[in-house]
Amino acid sequence: MQLIYSSVHITNLEVPRTYILEREEFLTTTAFPPSPPPSDSVDGHQPQHDEPEEDDEVASSTTVATSTSTTTFSPFTSGQPVDTGVEADSGNSSTAVKPLIMDCQYEIKANECGFVLKWYFNRKLIYQWIPARNPIGMNQFKSELRTNYSMSDSANYKYRALVIQHPKLNHSGEYMCSVQTYESFDRKAARFQIVVPEKMLLLHYENDAEKENMLLIKCSVFMIYPEPSLVLVVSGDLLLVSSRTIVVSDRHHMYNKTVYGLIDKHLLISPTSIGCVLTVAGSSYVRKRETIYYDPTQLTRWSRLRMDERGRFEISDGSSGISITTSGTEFYLA
Repeated sequence: MQLIYSSVHITNLEVPRTYILEREEFLTTTAFPPSPPPSDSVDGHQPQHDEPEEDDEVASSTTVATSTSTTTFSPFTSGQPVDTGVEADSGNSSTAVKPLIMDCQYEIKANECGFVLKWYFNRKLIYQWIPARNPIGMNQFKSELRTNYSMSDSANYKYRALVIQHPKLNHSGEYMCSVQTYESFDRKAARFQIVVPEKMLLLHYENDAEKENMLLIKCSVFMIYPEPSLVLVVSGDLLLVSSRTIVVSDRHHMYNKTVYGLIDKHLLISPTSIGCVLTVAGSSYVRKRETIYYDPTQLTRWSRLRMDERGRFEISDGSSGISITTSGTEFYLA
C-alpha cells in the first residue's frame, strides 16, 4: 500500500552506517578537535529565511532512520572492507580522501511555499539551504563541506545533499535531515561511524601455565579506531567469557586490545574450531579469525613410534606389541 502525503516529507535518508578511512588517508587527516556536546534546545517548526544563527539547534525528538551500510566483508578473512562510497574527484592522488555524501530525498507538494532544508550533526545545525540562495555551512563544519555539490537539476532538490570533503575521526555521530515549509515539516536521523581498519588481528591458544587442564585462548588487535569489541567463540557457537582484557590507545586515538579466555580442555572434542570476532559498535564493520584445536594427548602414543632395521615400528620406550609391515599400498598391524 502506497502512502499518500499531504505535506512535505522525507522519502529516504541515505547516511552510510560505516565509512572506512584507510590508514594512509587517516595520516593526512590526523586532526581530532573535540566535538561540541549535543544540545537539547528546540528548533521552531517555521522555516528561517534569514541568515541562520550559529547556535541554531534541533529538538531531541527525531525519527531515526535505518542507515545504509557501505562496508562488505567475508567471514574468516583478513581482506580490507569494500567502501562503496563516491569516488574522489579525478586527478587526485591514490591516497586522497574520498568525499562523504549523505543524501536526503523528499517530496514537496506544489501548493507548499517557503521551503528550507537543514542538516544537523549531533543536534547541532551544520548546513542550511533555501532554494534561490546559496547553501551555507556552519559551526564546526563551516570549512568542511562542499556546498556547491548538485544532486538534481530541479530547483527544489538541487543542493539537498550534505558533502563532507575530508572525513575525519570526529565526524562519527548522528546526522539528521530536516525539511520544512510554511505549512509542514519532517525530519529523519541516522548514526554514522568512521572506522580505521586494524593493522593486525591475531588469534592464539596454548596450555595455561597455572592449570594444566585449562586451555588459554588469546585474541589481539592492533592499531584500530575506534575501540572494538572482541568475542572468543569455541565450536562455532559457544561464546567464551573473557577472563582478562587489556586496552591501550595512543595519541592518534588508535587502539590495541587483547582479550584472554580459559576453557577446560575436557570440554573440547578434538578437533574443534576456535574463533575470534571483532566488531565496532554502531557500524557494520566485522572481522573474524579462526583456528583449529587438536588434543595433543591423542597423538602422544603414535608420536613415539620408531622404525627398526626390518621396517617394523615399535614404541620408543622399548615396549613391543605394535608392529607394522607393508605390502604394496596396504598396511598390516601385528
